[in-house]
Amino acid sequence: MRVHLVVIVLFALAVSSSPAKSPPDTAPRGVALVLAGGGARGLAHVGFLKALEESNIRVSAIAGTSMGALMAGLYACGYSADQLDSLTSGMDWTRLFSSTPIPRLSLLPDRIRGRQDLISLNLRGLTPTLPGSAVSNMRIGFLLSGMTGPAQVLKGFSFDSLRIPLRVVSSDLLTRDRIVFGGGELYKYQLASMAIPGIFPPFIHDSLMLVDGGVFDNMPVDVAEKAWPDLPVLAVNVGNANPTEFPDAPSLLTVFGLTFNALSARVNDSYRREPQWLFTPDLHNSAVWSFELTDSLISWGYNQGLAWIAENPDLPRGGSQRVGWHPPNFTVRNIMFSGNNNVSLRAIDRWLHVSRGDTLNTEIAMEVAENLYASGLFSMIRMSMLPAEGRNQCDLAFTLTENDPGTLGLGLSYNSDFGLDARLTLEQKNTFNRGIKTIVNTGGGNEYAFLELSSFTNTMHTNRYFSVSGSIYQIKGSEPDGNGANPSRIWTDHSTSLTIGRPFMWYGIVEFAAEWKGRSYTGGTGTEAFPLLSATYLTDTRANPTTDSPGVRLFLSAGWCPQNSHPHTSVNWDIEKIGILPGSLTAGISTWGSVLLGENYQWENSRLTASRGIPGYRWNSLPSRERVAGSIFASRKVLGPMFLEARTAGTYDFSSVDQYRNGDIHWGAGLACGVNIPGGTARLGPGWNENGKTQWTFSYGSDYSFGPGR
Repeated sequence: MRVHLVVIVLFALAVSSSPAKSPPDTAPRGVALVLAGGGARGLAHVGFLKALEESNIRVSAIAGTSMGALMAGLYACGYSADQLDSLTSGMDWTRLFSSTPIPRLSLLPDRIRGRQDLISLNLRGLTPTLPGSAVSNMRIGFLLSGMTGPAQVLKGFSFDSLRIPLRVVSSDLLTRDRIVFGGGELYKYQLASMAIPGIFPPFIHDSLMLVDGGVFDNMPVDVAEKAWPDLPVLAVNVGNANPTEFPDAPSLLTVFGLTFNALSARVNDSYRREPQWLFTPDLHNSAVWSFELTDSLISWGYNQGLAWIAENPDLPRGGSQRVGWHPPNFTVRNIMFSGNNNVSLRAIDRWLHVSRGDTLNTEIAMEVAENLYASGLFSMIRMSMLPAEGRNQCDLAFTLTENDPGTLGLGLSYNSDFGLDARLTLEQKNTFNRGIKTIVNTGGGNEYAFLELSSFTNTMHTNRYFSVSGSIYQIKGSEPDGNGANPSRIWTDHSTSLTIGRPFMWYGIVEFAAEWKGRSYTGGTGTEAFPLLSATYLTDTRANPTTDSPGVRLFLSAGWCPQNSHPHTSVNWDIEKIGILPGSLTAGISTWGSVLLGENYQWENSRLTASRGIPGYRWNSLPSRERVAGSIFASRKVLGPMFLEARTAGTYDFSSVDQYRNGDIHWGAGLACGVNIPGGTARLGPGWNENGKTQWTFSYGSDYSFGPGR
């Protein structure tokens, strides 16, 4: 009996000392979500993610290809569907795919010195090079790095450590195989997964040449099955973009899209697996480049997704709606560079705008990368935020692809008054490996030729720049001699200058220059020359100074010649205000002029700038010593780059300042239809002057490139 009692006591103690069983896990398993590629059509994923969240369907793992990889990666980092909706709905897709530096980050001197070239080739030594892709994905890289980098600084480089485990699919052109990534710098593999061959540049990783994952596997269901075998798979197919009827006028992108689909279809079949659930939204035959339909694509994914979920009650419910994630601020511990073989760190530092110890977040990181690209020293910049040892610290790493050191441009312009002008521009972007730009321009046209040389520092960090320039022009033409005659003569103008400038913000500069200007006539007695000290103020808030884009231009310049024999002063101005009026009209008002005071040379009589003319007269055919002028114009786009324009302008010309009351008035009005094309603007239209005469004019090219002295 005593033995039985001991056994019973020991059994009770054993039961009481054993850990209590945990209650069964009632949390839903959720689904492994697979997002297919489809270009702009992949924006429907955002709407479907919103539908999943509102329906309390838990996404426990996620995989994606191409645009699906972009959305899957951001969602895996913790961003909610509402955050992705706000991001994509407000996106400027044109700028995102553009390789043009943001105007407000680039120097105004760079923008106004630039030439509109009909053809531009990069030079590596003396060998022309071709672009590696049709569209840049650099800004997409800035965006993705800034958004995914903070998550990896906190969580590490394993995709399984993110808020939602992730897999990204790409294709390797060298091994001709599908590549699945489960770790590393996420934004790089997102770029690789969406690198459509021939459109975006391939992503080079070790010995792999990675392109769009859709080439081999556009809907990686089997990847999700292998990575998470305990989860059912829900796939979203947005890649079926084939037209339902024969296209009447197939564009280049249409043909490329059909070719891409046809070549990749058979390879995709070898990886195809059927998921437990498949959602295929009706995206109304939208194309892979239909980014203008962003709101509609998101709406279709959301509304159709809600209806589809309601039709599938067996989907596992029980997830909670996400509140989103806001990346924290970090402190920069180190800044590292690679790929800068010729560009010195001193040249980079002028544009970096971030230092060790500074605060860094998503917005600041993207701004830093944009600033560095605005230098013009690099054709590609990759930015990475890397974990550091300290808490809330990170390292900032830049992988740089240097611009080809030289550029050769061919510019053409044509005017019915002057004929054809041609210009060759040779630019060296990194003289002495210091980021100094050197430009050589040469060319000519009907009875003139020219050679220009300029070299200038390129910086916004020190708030100053220096420029050395020289030019020679030889011209044959009629020139008033002050006695009422216009004899035909041949002369050579030459000048040299040293300029010190100071930029302020992105839209203005102040320059001080010391110049030496001169002229010699063929068959003449010698050269007439004089020194000139000048100061110039320029504000130009237009995004594109070569077109009629909204903004303000304020140019004021004063020059003084201290020469004893010909002391004189010159004042020039060019003020323009352009804005948008109701009815999609672009309108502007401007005034310009030139006044010369003192004992200047007769040949300094001004025809002003080649960008100014009076309708009804030959382009700048009204020579004048003193001039005050103004104009008003209005234009409206009618079809793509085409526009219609009406303009009226007038001048008041007089022989000297003390004779300002004895001047002549000239005015004219004109109409034109035009088109903005890469080599410049083409215009055709009639003009009428105050004498009732009509002159038709056709011009092509940049207005200011129609030859010196014209």
